[in-house]
Amino acid sequence: MKPLVSVIVATYRRDTTLSEALQSLRGQSYPHIEIVLVDDNDEPEWNRKIEKIAADFQKSCHGIVLRSVTNHPNRGSAEARNAGIRAAAGEYVTFLDDDDVYLAEKVERQVSFMEENGLDYSITDLYLYTEKGKPADRRIRSYIKETDARSLFEYHLQYHLTGTDTMMFRRDYLLSIGGFPPINVGDEFYLMQRAIEKGGRFGYLPFCDVKAYVHTGESGLSGGRGKIDGENALYEHKKQYFDRLSPKSVKYIKARHYAVLAYAYLRMRSMGNCLKSSAAGFFASPTMFFRILLSR
Repeated sequence: MKPLVSVIVATYRRDTTLSEALQSLRGQSYPHIEIVLVDDNDEPEWNRKIEKIAADFQKSCHGIVLRSVTNHPNRGSAEARNAGIRAAAGEYVTFLDDDDVYLAEKVERQVSFMEENGLDYSITDLYLYTEKGKPADRRIRSYIKETDARSLFEYHLQYHLTGTDTMMFRRDYLLSIGGFPPINVGDEFYLMQRAIEKGGRFGYLPFCDVKAYVHTGESGLSGGRGKIDGENALYEHKKQYFDRLSPKSVKYIKARHYAVLAYAYLRMRSMGNCLKSSAAGFFASPTMFFRILLSR
């Protein structure tokens, strides 16, 4: 019997894209999946919308179990996913954001990879698209050459082994590291750090069966001031590990940090802060800074 895979879908203030995300699960080639839909809206009107979307999905797709969890009060994305993990029945857990979609072989390809290699957790590549469906970025993890904890941690500090849609865990391993930390910006970074430090068996699958969308007009926790505050907090966290890294790695982390800030300020049209961040990134490493900026 093939193992059950639980797909956690946490949702907040989205309906059309949530329906599209669920339909992409309907088309999965792997038959042994369940969906854990976590409604983090805590507003009667939105709760009714999510209930209808879930009911319509179940009517059109009898072969997939859909479990629903409703948070009162709403808890944010990290705790919403944790609620889904606790409700999950699968041996494996993966995630789908409510504005992204899986391609047909996503679950089958990744769970087969984990089973064949006896892994506790894994990631894939990540392709990002604009709202109009045009390619925006590709995060290829070809820099992963070694999978021991020390090497993985250095990769993670520099490049971020993230993208919640690309992650898959054994559920018991995910529970053993405590799930997502209760923050809403950078939670996936800290989750992956926990997984690396625990010493579980890791695998990288150099393939992408996910379409993740970048919403340039959105603000809130994941954009604008929230993005800047989260990035600054993450950089302060990384600095405590600088003495473990090579000078080249430290320069890259600094250049990346200021490039992220420059881009965030540019989106906010805060040109003075954008220029200040750009100057700091250039000072850290001109070559690395411009390479990072061009990749975004």
